[in-house]
Amino acid sequence: MELYSLVPAITVLALAVITKKALEPLIVGCVAGYILLTFLKPELGSFPENFIHGLKQIIAQNPNSELIWVILVCLLYGSFVQLVISSGGVDTIGIYSCQFVKTKKQSLIMTYWLGFIFFLDDYLNALAVGNTMRGIADQFQISREKLAYVISLVCVPITVIIPLSTWTIFYGTQLINANVIDTNNPILAFMYTIPYNFSAWISLLFGLLVVYEFVPNFGKIKIAEKQAEDSKSKTIVMDDPKRIENKKGKIYHFALPLFVLIFFTIFQLKDWHTLTIYNFHDNIDALRGVMVAVAFTYVLNWVTGVMSFNQVSNNFVKGFETIVFVLAILTMTYLLKDIQSKLGFNTFVEDALKSILSKKFLPMIIFMFVGFISFSTGSNWGVYAILVPVVSALAISVGANIWLTQGALVSATVWGAAACFFSDNRVLTAQSTQTNMMSHAVSQFMPQLIIYALSSILYLIFGLL
Repeated sequence: MELYSLVPAITVLALAVITKKALEPLIVGCVAGYILLTFLKPELGSFPENFIHGLKQIIAQNPNSELIWVILVCLLYGSFVQLVISSGGVDTIGIYSCQFVKTKKQSLIMTYWLGFIFFLDDYLNALAVGNTMRGIADQFQISREKLAYVISLVCVPITVIIPLSTWTIFYGTQLINANVIDTNNPILAFMYTIPYNFSAWISLLFGLLVVYEFVPNFGKIKIAEKQAEDSKSKTIVMDDPKRIENKKGKIYHFALPLFVLIFFTIFQLKDWHTLTIYNFHDNIDALRGVMVAVAFTYVLNWVTGVMSFNQVSNNFVKGFETIVFVLAILTMTYLLKDIQSKLGFNTFVEDALKSILSKKFLPMIIFMFVGFISFSTGSNWGVYAILVPVVSALAISVGANIWLTQGALVSATVWGAAACFFSDNRVLTAQSTQTNMMSHAVSQFMPQLIIYALSSILYLIFGLL
């Protein structure tokens, strides 16, 4: 048995657990793999030349590959989000909404549904909703922990339910790269997992029950709410019409760009009128949509006077900068896949595990195992490079539903991102709500365990069917 093929994957996972990082473990895992190849397959070159050659081959020698497509999409998504935020349109939505919030329950309901508007990116979601609703929550003496709790139930799950986010494009690319589906459309590839993203669906349903008060407060949330209700201070005042009029950005600075993005992602102008349910999937193109949306938003922000030309240009470039880290991870995942293929990793794992796994239990095992890894490491996208092709191979070898198992993998990372005490989502949610990060993490951990248990049961049930 070729145990050496496990070295890169074990290195990545072990370092992710120890360092709580995503990029560095991938780099070290790739280096370890190429050092191994120096001795096992010297005809491929020696380290570091083989490492450099592999990286150049991934980036430079595949100009028509899906990697270039994803790089362009992610870069433009970064600019689009930055342009929308900097215009003030996002803030204006919250300010106008304040006029219609009259009770504590309404403010929680607004927090929940506002999360659905910012489905493009989980970072945007956590920051926009937290900053918008923080003052309103204080007005109605809602604890910061409760506010962060509701946000955490929506911000990541919604990005894998509405398939027009950076998250879904990244995962869909991994599915294509692993030959799970014969398409060049990451959004279409990902859409097949949506019905099986059980933890995301449960989280959204749980959040709905919480804000409509069908689920009572319990644990740390109950304690935090009692402390907030006992507090007599109301230091935050809702925005009045005069303050609203003085805001530079308008609602259309968010609504119009979002409409343009969705419209041109789905439709081509030349044949939008002939689109039917039968050819709907073939028309989806995230690159087309985000290119048009960025150009539209760029011009809109400038000609309406909300930003100067220099400010628009600077934010356009700043958006690129925010996505560089994601692109670095993406590139290293492609490189890791190449190394694993040369070492025979997928074949080894498939042969080693298919004799002890069955299609009945595979979805549940994937969810529980990967969920624990994601919770322990705070890493999501980094583990896809290792596990997407492995899960695909295992599902095929034991005859399991391939989309159910891929859905279990997506669900596991979504749950891990929400439950992890130190994940980027926890950091941003705590930051935007101005909550102690550990207090937020602990207060929402028990509900996350309930979601984990219910999801595991569902994967078991569907696996048995």
